[in-house]
Amino acid sequence: LALRGRRVLLVDTDTQANVTLALGVDNTGKTLVEVLTRRASAAECVRPARPNLFVLPSSINLFKAQQRMVLEVAREELFLELFADLDDYDYHILDCAPSASLLTINAVAYVDEVYIPVSMEMLALAGARQFMVYLRTISRMLGRSAAIRLIVPTFFDARRRVSGQVYRALIEDFGDRVTHPIRIDTALSEAPGRGKTIFEYAPRSRGADDYSRLADVVEALPPLS
Repeated sequence: LALRGRRVLLVDTDTQANVTLALGVDNTGKTLVEVLTRRASAAECVRPARPNLFVLPSSINLFKAQQRMVLEVAREELFLELFADLDDYDYHILDCAPSASLLTINAVAYVDEVYIPVSMEMLALAGARQFMVYLRTISRMLGRSAAIRLIVPTFFDARRRVSGQVYRALIEDFGDRVTHPIRIDTALSEAPGRGKTIFEYAPRSRGADDYSRLADVVEALPPLS
């Protein structure tokens, strides 16, 4: 999306800081931790990562900051308050850990729509179904809900029977919200270790092709009513 001229903000809400590390962004300065502990504004902590691509980075200390969030008033909706100054972007994309946490609840309260990547394994399929139940619980608690817009099959390998089984099960469960699969590609595994995107590391790879197609889908989504 950034390569197409859209201004994209990535917010790394994962305590492992995977997005920050994968893009080679230094997280020794101000991060989401400082935002949550009210030592800096969100806008102060945003870093340019690439042209049109910006990151609000995370760090290992995010786990401690999450523990402090429990003491806050309206702790489930802190992102709505603390990210109020982040208004100069076409897309806000929040990367969440695949687990139930106060950070995930805040992310769901903040966003309008949810994209769920599902690797082609039976346990991942079960996890996606459990997450849907979790989202409904959060929605009841908050009195509002984010739309489940896309289910993105990942690590798809046509040589493995389980890939086809999980893909068909996703379509049965979620219908046309399931995108084309992201095929397994060694380059997708290698790129983060070099601090590069797939478009920088292997622009002619299957992974680059599949994620470019996914960007087509995202841009073509109709506005939420």
